[in-house]
Amino acid sequence: MQGFDIVWKGKGLEEKGIDKKTGKTLIEISSEFFRPAEVDILIGDYSKAKEKLGWQPKTKFEELVRIMVEADMKRMGEAS
Repeated sequence: MQGFDIVWKGKGLEEKGIDKKTGKTLIEISSEFFRPAEVDILIGDYSKAKEKLGWQPKTKFEELVRIMVEADMKRMGEAS
């Protein structure tokens, strides 16, 4: 298996990862895939997974919230 020796050139949005051996650019930044840091609303919808895969969630929303809050509370207890 062959690996790559990547050299980083440029800064910020112009930064690229270049293969040291070949000089070929292997990694580039694309603003096309950026997501705003603050998203006003995030809504999940499993209908496509249900339609295409026959999948549906096993955990009810209220239970998921409880699990998440308990995990946060545990993490906060570990941090103090």
